[in-house]
Amino acid sequence: MAQYQTGQKRMLLAYMKAHSEEALTIEEWCRRLQAEPAPASVPGKSTVYRMMPRLVEEGLVRRFVKENSRTFLYQMVCGEHCDRHLHMKCSVCGKLYHMEDEDSEALFRQVLKKHHFQMDEGKTVLFGQCEGCAAEEGRDEE
Repeated sequence: MAQYQTGQKRMLLAYMKAHSEEALTIEEWCRRLQAEPAPASVPGKSTVYRMMPRLVEEGLVRRFVKENSRTFLYQMVCGEHCDRHLHMKCSVCGKLYHMEDEDSEALFRQVLKKHHFQMDEGKTVLFGQCEGCAAEEGRDEE
């Protein structure tokens, strides 16, 4: 069945794509959208709450749990074949990195061979600290 794409959905996706390095709550996405000088088709809060689970299901947006909380963050996943490689998310700055396809495939094969466990590429995210944040933390400790 074809998906009907409303102007509001296109606007939300375009805005999230323009800010794809940010992971925000639905409330934060709504506040940001409302602050934009945009046409009257800015989606309302209830519309965004309705759309976001569908966008996650479609693989266009990832949902993360905010550290040690019950709060969910949503982030646009951009790039070709995003459901076929792993992503690495910095727990400090929130930036989402794409692991190269070859590296992802090697890790998938190794886990399957050694642990007899097949990972879901589209839902698996490695959390840690990016190089920039690790360097900042190192400078703070000096």
